[in-house]
Amino acid sequence: MLSHVEVTARVAVTPATHFVWSNRLDFTHDCLVCLRVGRLMQLRHGMPYGLCTGNEHPAPIRVSAFDATDHGTERRLRCRITSWWAPFNDLMEPDVQASELAAQPWVRLNYRVGCHICRDNGVSGWLGIEGDLTSGAGQVTSSCPRCETELVTASGPPEINLAC
Repeated sequence: MLSHVEVTARVAVTPATHFVWSNRLDFTHDCLVCLRVGRLMQLRHGMPYGLCTGNEHPAPIRVSAFDATDHGTERRLRCRITSWWAPFNDLMEPDVQASELAAQPWVRLNYRVGCHICRDNGVSGWLGIEGDLTSGAGQVTSSCPRCETELVTASGPPEINLAC
């Protein structure tokens, strides 16, 4: 059956920040191809399938919607992950059964930031700072590694929910 999961995240940025959500993310999901539970899937918006990192095979999962919005100093991301899902028992651990959404779902969302202070001072590489927002993380603050200006604050982890 076709299943949809929605991932949402919010961060606050300072006026010194240039912020862009990356189109790539990592997500734990049960793999219908290798019949393993809790596999790490590498996803990219625009790719027709995900990559199960167990033995790096294509998996029937993809990012079907990717909506990044700005609201003042807040940057929001809402993405929908669509997959084919069916009940099965894990190939290596037969007592473990697959589910539509993992008991402890996990996601890592990537982003890139730039520091306008470094840019205005002529520092090269002002845009190359990468960061991520991960399930289970509390408040996260990212600062410029050069001038230590605070750039991004996430008050909590991304939310993961089954979607209709």
